[in-house]
Amino acid sequence: MLRRAFSLLASLLLLSQLAVGETRFFVSTAGSLLEGEIVSASGDKVTLRKKDDGALLTVPRTTLCREDQAHIDAWITAHPDAAAAPSVTPAPQASTGPKFSLSSTVRSAKSTRGGVDGGFRTIDLAYNIQLQSREVTRELKGAKMTIFTFARPADAGDDRLYLLQKIEFPFDLKAQTKVEQKTPEVRLSYYQGDAYRDGSREHGYLLVVTDAAGTVHHLDSNPEGMQKDAKLIMPLTAPSVIDRSFKVLPNAIFPATIELAR
Repeated sequence: MLRRAFSLLASLLLLSQLAVGETRFFVSTAGSLLEGEIVSASGDKVTLRKKDDGALLTVPRTTLCREDQAHIDAWITAHPDAAAAPSVTPAPQASTGPKFSLSSTVRSAKSTRGGVDGGFRTIDLAYNIQLQSREVTRELKGAKMTIFTFARPADAGDDRLYLLQKIEFPFDLKAQTKVEQKTPEVRLSYYQGDAYRDGSREHGYLLVVTDAAGTVHHLDSNPEGMQKDAKLIMPLTAPSVIDRSFKVLPNAIFPATIELAR
């Protein structure tokens, strides 16, 4: 009886704390921090009010760490009305004036195992992204950078591509500042012999930066030629097998030599 009363008291205390609307540091799965409070939650989305400028930011719950998702579940329990109704926010407005002046640096972080003269090898691959604002005064708010990562068959005679990841990072960027992100690691495996090659190898990436209204302000890619095909790539979902025209091959099998969850 005493234990049940203590549990009830602890639950009431938790709900009362959640009702106060105190801010907390939300941590994304990529390791970035945002201090704010929950405004509403609907489906797989949660809307946060940032502490620094009061701006509203809606993000997928899956982009937040497990502790934050547990906090959101507790908030929904304490605010059933706010959680049930989707938040009403103004329609996003396109940035006025010319495109923002941005520069980016994307570097692959690779760890390779296996023989140097051929044989079976594995590559643990991630990308470090740095986006820099060259603006003097303008701020880019409610923006998003989306990175698409690709692999290719080790056999040069196979011209397919594998879309490994499509990852979205919401961000705000003040003038003369930068933001950094890192993609989750994937593992590629391949066999390379004198007359036979099999498996998957790194192909590259496409980085797309858009404002709150979806206007593209910056593109970066490796190989560089993928930038001209950004409109074809952006609607794709990952993982998928595609041809060199970036069309999905519906009956193709995603290779077992690729491990997406690392």
